[in-house]
Amino acid sequence: MDILYLTLKKPDLKEAGIYPDLINALSAAGHKVTIACADSPRNTPQTKMVTEEGVRILKVSTGEVFGVNFIKKGINTLLLEPKLKSAVRSFLSGDHFDLVLYATPPVTFANVVRYCKKVYGCRAFLMLKDIFPQNAVDIGLFGKGGIIHRFFRNKEKKLYDLSDVIGCMSEGNLRYLKDNNPGISEDKMIVFPNTIKVPPLKEEELKFITGRKLRLVFGGNLGKPQAVDYLLKVIQYDKSPIYDKVEFIFAGNGSEAELVRRTCEGASNARFFDYLPPDEYSKLMDTCDIGIVSLDVRFTIPNYPSRTLSYMSMAKPMIACTDPNTDIKDLITKEAECGLWCRSDDVPAFWKCIEEMMDEKRRNTMGMNGRRYLEANFDVSRSVSLLERYGGHAAGTV
Repeated sequence: MDILYLTLKKPDLKEAGIYPDLINALSAAGHKVTIACADSPRNTPQTKMVTEEGVRILKVSTGEVFGVNFIKKGINTLLLEPKLKSAVRSFLSGDHFDLVLYATPPVTFANVVRYCKKVYGCRAFLMLKDIFPQNAVDIGLFGKGGIIHRFFRNKEKKLYDLSDVIGCMSEGNLRYLKDNNPGISEDKMIVFPNTIKVPPLKEEELKFITGRKLRLVFGGNLGKPQAVDYLLKVIQYDKSPIYDKVEFIFAGNGSEAELVRRTCEGASNARFFDYLPPDEYSKLMDTCDIGIVSLDVRFTIPNYPSRTLSYMSMAKPMIACTDPNTDIKDLITKEAECGLWCRSDDVPAFWKCIEEMMDEKRRNTMGMNGRRYLEANFDVSRSVSLLERYGGHAAGTV
């Protein structure tokens, strides 16, 4: 297949992750992938086509959409759509594509997708990673039924309508979409989970380091959706009998990173690391015992955080503290049996989970359970197979 992948952020094809692993796996399987992505004026003053790791990348010069406040990000995301459409028309008008592939966020690619389907006669495949604007309503970024909500909800509906296939992260995610969007044909909704290229399991990841505190790690984006305020309450909860036997490691960046940094500086049981290169982050993870998955308790949408896969990959058991609606708790506690779960508004319950995980043998069993489940269910080859199955037939014009 010839695939056009539309995205806000260019995946670093030299690094691991759900998007670069997918692009690299598609290329390895003989498919030709072209990426069209946003880039800041600092990096790309003018829109241009480059080639990286054998993949064509159309870098569209646009406003900043990362590391800026919510309002600026929203405005620049809206301005991206006409720029992206214009760049595709200018640089890719003579190309042929069998499939246009894109993910949420954002929900503002409808006009670009419509243009691609009309010009190329291709199918459109949405990887549903975020159900916006409802997730923003859940955590209070704006009100339900207001002008902002209605605007983005209309954008969301248009994107669903244009998509020939909507790949949901889990069964719960699919049910939510079906229940809250009765106008969507059930035939176009499938389960399309997050997947990665499963790396070999290093010997270091199987070692247990004695003579130190039990080390829990939270790595990745540190934003409001990740219930950072709850996690900071957890590290400050000194009523647990094992409080002095535990150390928390935070590594990442995001809107709440500075708050995490300040809190860790004033805590005896927590350390903060800014964004680390992959090799350094991997070394840090080797020294940790338990991975943390955290989501705001107010979410009504069954989310499936991708950091779950990195913990499974390293055979790390997990504590998931989330809203009660996500089916991630069923994955971790029942299907994979690789960790424990509690609500992300119950601080004592989190410490109870830690107490249960003080047993080294139990941690090791959970960690290996997660690793085996990852190998069987979340290898990137599954995503490639699904895209080959659902993306290979040309669609009519729209």
